[in-house]
Amino acid sequence: MKQNFSALFDQGGETFHLINGLRFFSFFWILVFHAAYIHGLIAGKDIFFNLTDTAPPWLWWIWNADKAVDLFFVISGFLISVILFKELNRSGTIKLKRFYLRRYLRLTPIYALIVLIYWLSQSRNYEWVWTNLLYINNFLPVDKMALHWTWTLAVEEQFYLMLPLILAVLYKSAGKPILPVLIGMLLLSLLIRLGVMWYYPEIWHASYREMLIGDGVYPVFYAKLYDNLITRYGPFVCGAIAAYLYCFKQDELSAWLRRHRQICRGALIGALGVALLFTLFPVMGAEFSQPGPWLRAYVVTHRTLFAAAIAWFMLMVFLNLDSFRLLSRFLSLRCWQPLSQLTYSMYLVHFIVVYACVQNAYHNLLLVDGLDQTSVAVYTILISVVLSLLLTVIIGVLCWLLVEKPFLNMRDLFQVNKGATTTRPLHHDL
Repeated sequence: MKQNFSALFDQGGETFHLINGLRFFSFFWILVFHAAYIHGLIAGKDIFFNLTDTAPPWLWWIWNADKAVDLFFVISGFLISVILFKELNRSGTIKLKRFYLRRYLRLTPIYALIVLIYWLSQSRNYEWVWTNLLYINNFLPVDKMALHWTWTLAVEEQFYLMLPLILAVLYKSAGKPILPVLIGMLLLSLLIRLGVMWYYPEIWHASYREMLIGDGVYPVFYAKLYDNLITRYGPFVCGAIAAYLYCFKQDELSAWLRRHRQICRGALIGALGVALLFTLFPVMGAEFSQPGPWLRAYVVTHRTLFAAAIAWFMLMVFLNLDSFRLLSRFLSLRCWQPLSQLTYSMYLVHFIVVYACVQNAYHNLLLVDGLDQTSVAVYTILISVVLSLLLTVIIGVLCWLLVEKPFLNMRDLFQVNKGATTTRPLHHDL
């Protein structure tokens, strides 16, 4: 137990420290949005959208928390691709059974426990929890999903069923065209999103608000565009491209960018600008939510552009070429390490915890005299975020000590590369 607790704070000298901060703040971003979203479920959608329309610009990030999921996907795509590239470079192949077993031991033990508790409680759609354990719950209509926020795990596992096969085939092909194929997959993801929008007129002619909550629209939007692998794999590929450049083109890319400092700095500023734009863009606001070509262009491209910007920022930091050291140093602080380790368990339970906190805070604040609807909403969200964060951290620590870390120790018996997420470059023939 003591060793498992100490492992929370174990930060190897060559780890990608930046990812710890990115991962934790992605989780926090999702938690804050879900506090606002659940308050809207309880108090009414009109109050939810009134908050959206009246919030000051510096709070618009709250309603763009779907980008936090894309950020998770970029990080995941980068780390898993580094593991696969290291194995390919070392042995020329990928031991698929070992890879899949390691993935299963990483995700499933604590997930299965949460699913079992959910099933025993007979909560909403509990009869469908078997789809969660098979990582196919995103194939269900959104109204039938159990633990509906875990669709992200299904998309992730489905992508990693295919990625090792694709990379292994490309590595053995003449010329090893890994980078061109990954770029082609990324461009194809945009065409797929455009095609899906055009094929379903419910989405094509809808406002953004209708996509999210409109009768007859939101079931199609979520099933076909939001939680579907084929329309969400772009951010994973952005992470994989960054991993390829880091593992196989590090020296050439670093040398070229150091010779062209202005281009390097301009590209980084542009990437951070794009990431900030999509973080703060008020797409849920009444003015920007209206249907039309601009909204369609946004829906088609926003995930890929945001993910590409984050991937470039990560790559520049890992190549020691970032010009904004204050940001990267903040995200790389040692304090984010244990919180980053806990984010998986915290994510699994957060929605349940947030719902309980919002419900209790909201009904108690209604008893306070002199508070209008906006004040009740703001205080409910603030109180719920603080309480939920504390509770999910406590639950996360317990899950880590009793379930996650013991199974991670077992997983290491099947390791492909110890320290696969360390920053050492590869010696290769690409």
